[in-house]
Amino acid sequence: MNTKQIKHFFKCDYPRLALLTTGRCLSESSVKPIKVNISERGGFAYYQNVFALVSTTIAKLENTAVHPYRTLIIERYIKHTRLKDVELLIGYSERTTCIKMNEALLCFANEYNKQADKYNLEFRFQ
Repeated sequence: MNTKQIKHFFKCDYPRLALLTTGRCLSESSVKPIKVNISERGGFAYYQNVFALVSTTIAKLENTAVHPYRTLIIERYIKHTRLKDVELLIGYSERTTCIKMNEALLCFANEYNKQADKYNLEFRFQ
């Protein structure tokens, strides 16, 4: 799985998806478990389901001192916090923070793909 694709999704596609489905820009409060409604069909419902699944997946990521995945994704891609500030927040060095960031992105993508299979959504990370 390519972390560049996942980073691009968080930087470009996820904010647009949030704006389309909620009418608001991304905020930390938008990252919460949202029920996926697979009974609805159609273009807009599909985007709502993808947004719901992404938000739910982020909200359910591990957030411990060893694996601060949720914090990393929210701080870096939702709040747009500088990497230096994220380092101070989680207490790791620059190199370790980058490694943990890539782990967080891969963990997110793996969990999202599992849930997308469960709900039969077409959008997946490859």
